[in-house]
Amino acid sequence: MYLDPKIMPLSLTIYSFDKYLHAVLVCSIKAIWRSVLSLTTRLKHMSDSMEQVLSLRFNVPNAVTTVRIVLAMVIAMLLIQADVTGIMWAGILLVVAWITDGLDGFLARRLGQSTLIGALFDLVADRMIMTPILILSIAGGLWQRTASLMPFNPYPYAVIVIAADITVLAGVLTFTWKRRHRAIDFPPPTQIARIAYSVQMSTLVVGVLGIGSNMLLSALMYLAIIFTLLASYSYLKKGGYVFTC
Repeated sequence: MYLDPKIMPLSLTIYSFDKYLHAVLVCSIKAIWRSVLSLTTRLKHMSDSMEQVLSLRFNVPNAVTTVRIVLAMVIAMLLIQADVTGIMWAGILLVVAWITDGLDGFLARRLGQSTLIGALFDLVADRMIMTPILILSIAGGLWQRTASLMPFNPYPYAVIVIAADITVLAGVLTFTWKRRHRAIDFPPPTQIARIAYSVQMSTLVVGVLGIGSNMLLSALMYLAIIFTLLASYSYLKKGGYVFTC
């Protein structure tokens, strides 16, 4: 087909503009589609995350955590009675509560029932076991045997451990409140925090049951102070945004 040389530049211009317009439209549609998909994914993630925080499902791991909280209340009542048999049983049940500490997490992973609210519930259970029992055991005079081995016994140990527990509980409450309005991630416990909890529980068991030498108990108390401070620093460094964001 023959084209007039006079209109050929105009035809080429129209053709080029059509190609350009087509490319712009296609790219714009693709960009909009990607944005819609991305927004949908974020909204779904936020919805799922908020559901995890606001709804506590009764499953096997959470049932184990509930049993640990019940054990904490029973131990507290036995310590309040302050008789020899009650204190012995309080120590035994404390060992059971400590042993079952990792059971709920293991079952959650094994049964595919891991949830954020379950992890928070477990953290609260740990604090409910540690702080009330520590306070009641101090009130019952179970730490007097280390009076000559720690200045102001046992308050340097007790104050640091209880302050760390209160900080964790405050973090859980702050996170739960903020999660109602926007999606934020909760920092999982650090490895040093897990070690610190094991040292704290070891110290508490030895103190309540009255086993081991006075030197052993005081050494555990000093270790608990060190690891608790390290764990608090690592936790605040990793998850301090829960309080500030």
